[in-house]
Amino acid sequence: MKIAIFTDSYVPQINGVVTQIRNVSRELKRHGHEILIVAPSESLLFLEKEVDGIRVLYVRSIPLPSYDDYKITAPTSKRVLRELKKFSPDLVHVHTPFGVGWLGVRYAKRLKVPLIGTYHTLIPEFMMYLPIPFLKHTKFAKKAAWRYTNHFYGKCDLITTPSESMRRELEKNGSKKVEVVPNAIDFEMFNSHAKKNYAKNAHKIIYFGRVGFEKNIEVLFFALKHLLWKDKKAHLTITGSGPALKFLKDLAKEEKLESHVSFSGALRESELAKHVAQHDVFLTASTIETQGLTILEAMAAGVPVIGADFLAIPDSVKDGKNGFLFKAFDFVECAKKSEKLLSSQLLRKKLGKGAIETARKYSIEKIASQWEQLYAKIAS
Repeated sequence: MKIAIFTDSYVPQINGVVTQIRNVSRELKRHGHEILIVAPSESLLFLEKEVDGIRVLYVRSIPLPSYDDYKITAPTSKRVLRELKKFSPDLVHVHTPFGVGWLGVRYAKRLKVPLIGTYHTLIPEFMMYLPIPFLKHTKFAKKAAWRYTNHFYGKCDLITTPSESMRRELEKNGSKKVEVVPNAIDFEMFNSHAKKNYAKNAHKIIYFGRVGFEKNIEVLFFALKHLLWKDKKAHLTITGSGPALKFLKDLAKEEKLESHVSFSGALRESELAKHVAQHDVFLTASTIETQGLTILEAMAAGVPVIGADFLAIPDSVKDGKNGFLFKAFDFVECAKKSEKLLSSQLLRKKLGKGAIETARKYSIEKIASQWEQLYAKIAS
């Protein structure tokens, strides 16, 4: 089968959408399918490259002024259309509802091939990055975001999203024909570094992933400050990059947490897996997760998770089985759950085993098989 993938975010960027596309594309290629990926270039140059042995067309772009990880591209591309006609796809799969995503919609209709759209990101919560003062924080902006979402994804023959919680959210806000296909993690890679022994005295906490304002990482700082009353050695590592990095470094200074917080920068693949497994607990206060790939990656490494009881996080984090949940933004409850887990070697070992069993269900092999079945059904 020939599959054309359109995405507004791809290598060299590091985020959940990129990870998901790479994980599944590599496995589908291994199964003999042909993949063509269209994504924004990092410059005004049109480039053609091979990534993971897969052909990628990088269309010219400029960065969004308020967040340079997001790219603005032209609404048409004769070269992409020409290459797409040569490729002759059996279907088009769009992963983002912006410039490159619209290219995918437009050209799928022109070539009269089936169109799948995946909803990865809670778009109304990303309005904060728009360079529109005042308007971006209003209820009107969120309603407009949902209208835009429905306008874009309404053009797809099928919508997928990675969790049941997100399917319900989409349907509540007007989307139709929504199916759940979870995102895939490289279970083998993270599990190969999984914790074999759980330290008697544990103090190492990690957050890894995109360092964005919408991830509410400051909540973890206040939880850490509270935790330090009980555990003077508690230490939080922030691994990743993003627009909130400077804000968080300044906050660490303001709250006198510099000796208890470290920033490691973004890591990739095996280096990241090994790094994650060296920690005792993964914390996230995010309230925008449509699934939470990093949660599952941490679990695959045998690291229990403490997360906000919001949106899709409770779909994977089960209290007392593989981690704990806390009320969104409640840093005191977050600190209490952290202290409970860090202080008990037996509990960490039990929840670590449960975490691995949860993560195993999201392996690349299992999720790629689901995509194969879905692609075959829609292309028939």
